Amino acid sequence: MKSRNLTSIVLIGSFLAGCVGNPIRQYDSELKETVSLVKSGSLKQAIDQVEKNNEAGTGSKDILYFLEKGELLTLDNNYAAGRESWLKADEFVREWEDSIKADLNKAIGDVGSYVINDKTRRYEGQDYEKVMLSANLTLSHVLQGNHDLARIEMKKTYEREKLIESFREREYEKLQEDAKKQNATVDVKQMKEYPMAELDTPEVNSLKNGFQNAFAHYLAGYFFEVTGEPSLAEPGYRNALNLAPSSRLVQTGLKDVGRRRPGARESDVLFVIESGFAPSWKSITIPIPIPRSTGFMVTPLAFPLIKSENKGFVPATVSVAGKQLPVETLSNLDAMARRQLKDQMPAILLRTVIRSVVKSGVQDQAYKGGVVLGVLANVGTVVTEQADDRSWRTLPERISVARATLPQGNQTIELQTGSGTYRKEVNIGNRFTIIPIRLAGGTVYVGQPNTPGSVTSEGVADPDPKKPAARKPARKP
Repeated sequence: MKSRNLTSIVLIGSFLAGCVGNPIRQYDSELKETVSLVKSGSLKQAIDQVEKNNEAGTGSKDILYFLEKGELLTLDNNYAAGRESWLKADEFVREWEDSIKADLNKAIGDVGSYVINDKTRRYEGQDYEKVMLSANLTLSHVLQGNHDLARIEMKKTYEREKLIESFREREYEKLQEDAKKQNATVDVKQMKEYPMAELDTPEVNSLKNGFQNAFAHYLAGYFFEVTGEPSLAEPGYRNALNLAPSSRLVQTGLKDVGRRRPGARESDVLFVIESGFAPSWKSITIPIPIPRSTGFMVTPLAFPLIKSENKGFVPATVSVAGKQLPVETLSNLDAMARRQLKDQMPAILLRTVIRSVVKSGVQDQAYKGGVVLGVLANVGTVVTEQADDRSWRTLPERISVARATLPQGNQTIELQTGSGTYRKEVNIGNRFTIIPIRLAGGTVYVGQPNTPGSVTSEGVADPDPKKPAARKPARKP
C-alpha cells in the first residue's frame, strides 16, 4: 500500500511539474516571429530572437536552437559558423543513433511521454529533419571546399535513413506490446474528428516514406560526377530517381553521368533553390473512448496537426547566359512532414492512449487520497495534455534545382519570385559551381561561397544588380 501511495505522489508530482516546466513551452509561437524576421530580410534580428528564446531560465539550448541558428547563420553567409552550429545539432542526433545501436528497447521506452506528454521526450528532431541536417552539412562542406568531409556526410545520410527505417518498425512493435499490457489498444479509425484527409493526398501518398530526401541523393550524384567519380555518382542518381521517378533532371543526370565535360572556360553549375518555410506542428484535441476501471470513457486527447503557413513560390525557370533553365522540385518538406505524421500516427495514438490510461489511474489514486489531491490531478491532466509542436521551422518548404554548363565569369541570373522579377550578378568559376538561392516571402537570399571573389547575400529583389542592396520586396513585373 505504501508503495502504491508513493507511486501516486510521484506521478502527481510529475503532472504538476509539467504544468509549470519546459514541457509546456510553446515552440511554435516562438518561431513565428523568427520566420517573420527572415521573410522581411532581418537576419540579425532573427538570430537575436533565437538567442533570446534560449536564454538561461527561459529554455535550454537543445537541438532546435542549433538547427535554427545554423540555418540563419548560413542564410547570412556565415557558412563556417552555420556549419559549427549544425555540427552541434548533429551531436544530438548521433547520441540518439548511438542509443538505438546500444539498446533499442531503452531508446524506445520513454516513460515521460506516457505520464505527461510527448513534449517531455528529448527532442532529437523529426525524421525528415535528421536527414535534412545531414544534407545541409553535405552542402555546407562542399561550398566551403571540404570535399572529404562532404563524402563522409553523404555516407552518413544513407546510413541514417536505414537506421530511422529500422527504428520506426521496432518502435511500433514495442508500443503495441506496452499497449496490450495496459489494455489500451485502439484504432486510428476511432479518430473521426481528426482531418486525416490532409495526410492522404496524392502528393503525400506518392512518397515512399517521410524521411528519405531526393535532393540529398541528387546532390551526392552531382558532387561525385563533377569531382571525377562517375562510378560513385550513379548510385546517388539512382537513389534520387527511386524517390523522384518523374524528375527529368534526375533521369538526365543518370543517363549522362560521366559524359558532361565542361570546356576550359566553362563550369557545371547547380542552382539550389529553396522556397518558403517548413510547416508548423500544432496540437489538436480529439475525444477518444478509453478503457478505464469503470468501463470506457470518452477522453479528450491531444494529437499533432500539421499546418502549412508559409508556402513557397518555385520559379519555373532560371535565366542566365541566354539560357532558360527549367527548375524542378526534388524535395517537398511539407509533404514529407505529412507522410511522416501519417506513418507515425499509429505509434502516436498508442503513446497517447497509454498516457491516458496511466493518467486515469493516477486520478483514481489521487481521489482516494482526498478531494484536493484529486482536483490537482485533474488540473495537471488537462494542462499537460498537449501534442508535441516542436519542429525546425526555418527549413524551406521545397528544395528545387536547375543545372547547366555555363561560361565562367560574372553572369546575371533572373528568376520570378512570386512578387516580382529578381536579377542578381553572380560569379561562375572553377570546374563546378553551386549557387544557393532562398526565396523567403518578399526577400531573396543568394549565397556563393565556393567561387573566387566575394560571397553575396541579398535581402532584396532589385531588377538592377548594380544598385546597392536595399531591403524591399521584389518589384512587380
